[in-house]
Amino acid sequence: MIKEILIAIEQEAIDRVYREQKSLVAVKTMMELMDQIDHEVEEVPLQDRDRLFRLLVSLKGCELNDEENRLIDRIVTN
Repeated sequence: MIKEILIAIEQEAIDRVYREQKSLVAVKTMMELMDQIDHEVEEVPLQDRDRLFRLLVSLKGCELNDEENRLIDRIVTN
């Protein structure tokens, strides 16, 4: 019984670490995309989710993944 509980706790921890790793990778990707922008010349549309999404897709050259989309939502709502 105790071992089953410990296994469940271990699995929760593994899942949490995996989600956080995915989040860190997404943040790193977004930072790299932002570094491609000349912020003195181009205005980054922080309040317009659709424009920000299109800009990042254009910079990345492909669709954003779910975690990157969640980051856009967090950026826009801050």
